[in-house]
Amino acid sequence: MKSKTKFSHDSLLDRESTQELLVTLANAIKEGHLAFQESEEDIVLSPQQLLQVSLRASDEGDKQEVEVKIKWRTKEKDISSTPPKIKKSDKR
Repeated sequence: MKSKTKFSHDSLLDRESTQELLVTLANAIKEGHLAFQESEEDIVLSPQQLLQVSLRASDEGDKQEVEVKIKWRTKEKDISSTPPKIKKSDKR
């Protein structure tokens, strides 16, 4: 099993640079290949056909925020085809 590899980057960008970043990210998702490099280690991700997307927005007066989270599985998750066993309670 491969150990976790993480990438993190924080920056202060103007709207145009932020838009360029989002367009680049969108194009990489479309191509199915995202490569990130901050220091010496690369992290390469391969988005699948189905992606779980969460979008949140908040306005807290002097602080506004939009959060986008995109995730996917590289392997199918095993899902049981049988229902769970539920034990009946003797108490009433």
